[in-house]
Amino acid sequence: MASGQTPHTLNPPPRAPRLPMPERTINKLGHRIGARGGRTRTAILDATRRLLERRHLGELRVADVAAEAGVSPSNFYTYFKTVEEPVLALCEAAAVDFQPLSRHLDGDWSADQAFAAARAYVVDVLMIWRDHGPVLRIEHMLADKGEAGFVEARIRRLRRVHLSLERRIAVAHATGYHAQGLDPRLASYEVANLVESVAAGFELMRRGDTPSDAILDTTAHIVVKLVTGR
Repeated sequence: MASGQTPHTLNPPPRAPRLPMPERTINKLGHRIGARGGRTRTAILDATRRLLERRHLGELRVADVAAEAGVSPSNFYTYFKTVEEPVLALCEAAAVDFQPLSRHLDGDWSADQAFAAARAYVVDVLMIWRDHGPVLRIEHMLADKGEAGFVEARIRRLRRVHLSLERRIAVAHATGYHAQGLDPRLASYEVANLVESVAAGFELMRRGDTPSDAILDTTAHIVVKLVTGR
């Protein structure tokens, strides 16, 4: 879907092919992963993704993932120690999709263009959450609990967006559009978290018959205000 289009109000296009999973060259036994091993590892990741769309992480056992992938539990342990490890690998795959989002924040944010750029950013975040929602919810939950791997995954996923937001907020702050006590770095985190929260709760917001466009437009206006101070 092109940036700026509204999910749910248009016929969604076919999903783009998923990007390849982050590669690992060595398995848990210290052996190099060949083509066959790579296919097995990918099957385990795909199985984990499917199961997370139907069940909670806490309900999943290694045996469940192995059965869904069509491999034995011993095959699973060749590549992963716990169920959380393939989930973390899926978080890394989701992070790849996030990296281009900074283009919306680095472009033209003049008075006439800021709303369009912010709205395109919001729409793209929603599209990524549509594809990776179950995995990203787990990333949020475990990062908030201080699980080191998921904390780092979240930081890496959003780093480029945070930096782009911080630069733009800092410019507005330096030119007097923001209060003196506002910290551009902290503000960048809060803006990114706001948009992620909207994406995570988008369907819940729509249950009250709120039009999708109203949610997107309102969020974009809030982002513009928080970023530019205008």
